[in-house]
Amino acid sequence: MGAGGALATASGLSTLVAATESTTARPARFSGVSVSLIADSLRKIGHNPMELVMTPDIKPLVNVGETVIGPAVTTKWEATRDKGNAEDIRRFVFRPLDEAAAGSVWVVASGTEQILSMFGDVIARACLRNGLAGAVTDSGCRDIKGMQAIGFPVFGKASVPYGPGNIIRPVAANVPVTCGKVEVHPGDLVAADSDGVIVVPKAVIDGLGASIMERSAHEKEMRRKIDEGESLEQAYSL
Repeated sequence: MGAGGALATASGLSTLVAATESTTARPARFSGVSVSLIADSLRKIGHNPMELVMTPDIKPLVNVGETVIGPAVTTKWEATRDKGNAEDIRRFVFRPLDEAAAGSVWVVASGTEQILSMFGDVIARACLRNGLAGAVTDSGCRDIKGMQAIGFPVFGKASVPYGPGNIIRPVAANVPVTCGKVEVHPGDLVAADSDGVIVVPKAVIDGLGASIMERSAHEKEMRRKIDEGESLEQAYSL
């Protein structure tokens, strides 16, 4: 789906980044929260994070250094024997991304174990321009250098230079999908960083904030004690 080509000029990149900064609205209450902290906080309120974390083969392919977090916008692909058509791409890829709320995370479920490029830097540029926080796929992507140049975070299994071809086709958007063996519904909170990708169901989001604050304060206190010279046995609260 992506295209190679020359990298953007410095002025073009500046314009793109400025437009993104003015439109991106990430969930303020979860700003700066790591995936590991979310996992610990979910456990504290009775949820098993092992059931909500995508398979560990989904890793940062373009890593901007901070946690990507936002509500899910989904695209569902499935295996096909028929040649896909342009209208499928328009309906289930282009339009959902053009209509996505700023701060969203695009989740692309490929419907196959084969590693294929689900998108490249051209689509990534549009995502960035539209204020999306990042993208997650259970397959691959291409044009890594181009996406690194604009700083669009991408999580997937690998980079490959070839697309879906006639192997899979997009069949739906903004429907429940299974990505990395986790069910993702539109609007679920998706967080991704170097520790992994975790999905917080919509029904759990409101109750998570207090648990995150409590756990964050607890970890901060342990770090303070260690920095001040306390033994690990004394500082690390079990």
